[in-house]
Parts: sequence; structure tokens; C-alpha cells
Amino acid sequence: MKEKILVISNQTKDGKLFEQILGSKGFDIVTKPVFEGIEDVLLKDNFGAILADYDQVGDLACNWINLLQENRSQSCVILYGENKKAEKISEILQAGVYGFISRSTISKHLYETILGGIENRKAFIEILGMIKMLKNVNESIEKEKEDLRKKNQELSFINRLSTEVAYDVNWSLILPRILNAGFLDVMNPAVLGMLYRIGSKWKIAFHLSEKEINKEIVDRLKENMINKFSSISGEKVSIKDTDFHLYSSGIKISSADTIPFSEQIIMPLSIAGSTLGILAILPKDNEKLNDEKMELLTTISNILAMSLKNAQEYHQLKEMSVKDGLTGILNRKGFQNFIQKEFHRAKRYHRPLSLIMIDVDGFKKINDSLGHQAGDFVLRELACSLKQSIRQADIVFRYGGDEFVILLPDTDIEQAKMLLKRVLSDVEKHAFDWESNHMNVKISCGISSTSELENHEDEKDLISKADTRLYSAKRSQDLKYCLA
Repeated sequence: MKEKILVISNQTKDGKLFEQILGSKGFDIVTKPVFEGIEDVLLKDNFGAILADYDQVGDLACNWINLLQENRSQSCVILYGENKKAEKISEILQAGVYGFISRSTISKHLYETILGGIENRKAFIEILGMIKMLKNVNESIEKEKEDLRKKNQELSFINRLSTEVAYDVNWSLILPRILNAGFLDVMNPAVLGMLYRIGSKWKIAFHLSEKEINKEIVDRLKENMINKFSSISGEKVSIKDTDFHLYSSGIKISSADTIPFSEQIIMPLSIAGSTLGILAILPKDNEKLNDEKMELLTTISNILAMSLKNAQEYHQLKEMSVKDGLTGILNRKGFQNFIQKEFHRAKRYHRPLSLIMIDVDGFKKINDSLGHQAGDFVLRELACSLKQSIRQADIVFRYGGDEFVILLPDTDIEQAKMLLKRVLSDVEKHAFDWESNHMNVKISCGISSTSELENHEDEKDLISKADTRLYSAKRSQDLKYCLA
């Protein structure tokens, strides 16, 4: 019997598109518009999945989720529509929606999302079946509800962790980010540790739940992590060559035996058969983790491995890129390497990418009146000011002549505007003093972001939008930067 898929959309073309993609895969597509009483349709047939246009149904989807769950429906809900911010997607996922597909990637991701949603729903149905079987035993029901609460808590954490670190290329504070995602809500070990490398430098980071720990335990855990990594990867790592960071306030490392050295659990951070690092936990009070907790740790390790690979590739590209001889920052060739990679990464993970184009106002006049050495001085000082203004994951390039570019990964247009205000303020305060001449250096800027692009556009269009806005700003004496 064919699996039924319900499509809820006022656009006829959507139903035809899903029929084209899923009909050949053996699915029976039923298309309905959004109308009063659609809830009855949701419950009438046993749909394997319900596909709804989020741009049209909005928060009605959350009401449907509650209705389906109350009636023990076997349908999973998947939303699609125009790109949404990560916070909004996380919100609707936590409400019970299985997945969100941006309209631009429907052809690519629809089939695999449908399969995953149906499998996910089957697992949920099994849980409901267990609850039903045990409904006459009050004590068992309470236990089942608690287990389900913990499972939902774990799924919520996985969603937050994915949003927090999957796209992250700045691993300098990776452990605090894991904790912020809610790690301690689902897994509360005595010690959480990570071993990883960015560039040529190895790092070990720990978080401790207690206020004091034995130095010998810290050293043993470090050594075990390194030995485990070496045994898996065949690569030798020296403890003395690693940077150690302890992300716990008020912790003392002493000779006291405040935390017993239980059997530590060490998980490799591996992707495509390559081990990139180690995740380790020291359970409290020799606690034995059950299969569910071990499965959760495996999922966490896979997410972190993907994030670490992104961070390592990002750093490698940054190191390989050619630097500008005058300013010491990356040059136009380096920019081309980065913009291509970051644009494709942003598109793949549905994350924002923004760009700021910068041009020095009246630069020719500086060269003509004070000489080219003064002009070179201005470019070097401006590069220095820009580097000090940006965040660690941002990159500044010399695009050519007196033009600069700042690339802002994982940054939407509003965040880019906030950073640009800091850039403008810092440049205004910077002392451009050449010999006995104080130069009042001003810059014009243009911003663009991937959220503005159409489906067919690429990184060249992102650059073109920022460049056009830059010259719009230059034509206006009162405008320091331009957005449209």
C-alpha cells in the first residue's frame, strides 16, 4: 500500500512539484489548500507525512502538532518555505515539527527528509504504544513519562548543539558553547574534556563540575586522551606541546582526592574514517552509562567532528591564502578562495554570510599632496584598525588599491550593520599621523548578505551588491555606508 503524503498549500505548483519528486518514489500525494476545517482532514486519513507551506500556515503548524499528538496520529509534520532565521527554525523544531526545508532546496532535500520523518514517526509511535500498554499501571506510566521527558530534553539539546556549533569555525571557546547548548542538562559528568587541533597547535580543554580536583587525575585524563587518539590515528601528540584550558570558575587543582578516578569514557571525533580529536567524560561516582546515554554521546561526537572539520579547513585555507605585501592582511586571491568556500558552506548549512566593502575617501588626494609613502601609511594603518575591530571568525582582505573587504561568516545583515558601526567608530578614532601631518581619514562602505540573494545567484552577486552600495555611499557626502 502506498504511503500517503498530505500537501497543505494554496499554490497549485507546490502539489505538482511534490508529485513530480515523490510520485515516482511510490508515494501517494494528496494536496489541500489552507481552509477552515483543515484539522479534520489531518485526522481523517493516516498520512505518513504532512507537508505544509510555513509562509502560509505560520503558527497554525504548532496547533496541528498538538492536535496530532493528542489523537495519537501517526503523521509527522514537515514545513517548507522561504529561508528563516536559525532561532525560528529551532523554535518550530522544538515544538514538534520534524524538519524545515527552505524553498530553494526542496528538490535536493525533500525525499531524504520525508524518509527520515517517517522513520522518526515510527519510533515515536512505538513509544506511544508502550505508553498505551502500560496505561493501567500508574507507576509505570510515570516512569514512561519521565523517560519521554528526558528523551525530548536530549532531542532539544541536539537541536541546540547543532545550531550552536555545526557551522562554527571559531573553536577557541568550543567547550563553553557546548555547555551553553545544555550539555549539563542531559549529561552531567565530573569532568568533560576535549582534545583537538586547529592549525599546528594541539589544545586540551576541561570543564569540572566540582570546585576542586586532584592534579594527578587531570594529568591521567590528559594522558589517556592523548594515548587513545594516538592509538586510533597513529599520530603522536606530546602533552608538553598542548595548550591546556580549564573552563570552570573558582576551580582549584590540588592534591585532594575530591573526585575519584572512575572509568573514563573516551569518544573519537571522527569523520570519513579520519580521527580529528577526542571527547572524554569522567562519570560521577563511577556511574555506568546506559545504552541511551552512550548513543547520545555518539551523536554529540558526530556533530562536534563535523564542526571541527569545518574549523580546521577554515584555518588551513586562511593559512594557505596569499598575504598582501604592504598591509600584511590577505589579498584579493585569498579573498576569492575564502568567498567561494564560505558561500557554499553558508548555502549548505542554511546559515547567513555577510560582506562589507570599504573604500578610502579622497585617497588620490592624499597621494597627490603628501606622496605615495603617506598613502601606503594610510593603507597599513587602516588595515590595522580593521583587524582590531572585527571578531575572531571575521576576515579582512585588501581587495585592491584603497579597497578593503570584510567577510563575516554566520552573520546576518543586522549583525553586520552593528559590526560596521564599530569599524567606523574605530577608524574615526584612529590616529593617522604621518610625520608632522595629521590626516583625517574617512571611509565609505557597502554591505550585502546572502539573505538578499535569489536562488540562482552566487558569491559574485554578493560582491556586486556590496560594491554597488559602496559607490552609492561615496556619492553621498552624508552617508558613511549604504544598504540599498
